[in-house]
Amino acid sequence: MNGSRRATPWKGIRSMKHPRDFSIDEILASSWGRRLADDIAAELELASGEPRTSVPEIRRFFAIKSCRNLLGRLESARNGKSSFSALRAVAGEMRRFAVEHPGLAAATFRAPVTECPEWRRAYEEIQEFMVAVFAECNLCGREGHDALQILRCLVRGFALHEFMDAFLHTYSYDEAYERALDIFIAGLRVGRTKGPESALRQAVSAATSEPRI
Repeated sequence: MNGSRRATPWKGIRSMKHPRDFSIDEILASSWGRRLADDIAAELELASGEPRTSVPEIRRFFAIKSCRNLLGRLESARNGKSSFSALRAVAGEMRRFAVEHPGLAAATFRAPVTECPEWRRAYEEIQEFMVAVFAECNLCGREGHDALQILRCLVRGFALHEFMDAFLHTYSYDEAYERALDIFIAGLRVGRTKGPESALRQAVSAATSEPRI
């Protein structure tokens, strides 16, 4: 992915027809669309043993797949790094995954259904991995979990705007995201210098206590 302002996935279609003029029925009416849908359904049926019309099974399949794919990429990004260097690398990979695979990424943000142990475990493995990364940054326990939730919101919100090309006056999404990480990590560092207890709250307090311009 380059750092320039990207075209949205719909722009190539807009030259022919506005996306709002398309319907699901039109898309699926094409022979290519039917073959693609049938191929995905057959794969799901083969992998799960469930009927291809089972929507809950489809959700579980993609959620587990996306969690495993994301975890593998995060592990690779973290390799050879530690502390805030590892956090920055992992956060960057989270954004790339979300932009490259918006559908799969959305599945990783959903809480797993309680009756699916495999989905729950895949979700927990990502949680455990990220909690360990934050622990290296001296953010443990609740502080680490709070930091993770903030990062998830940052990644998801940024990726959504990037995918939709919704930012104004943004010449480089790469640079904009790096700046966002600078601010996020700076807040964590401020909290860490004040001690591990209530680090995030101390960072917020330090930031809000400064006079506004």
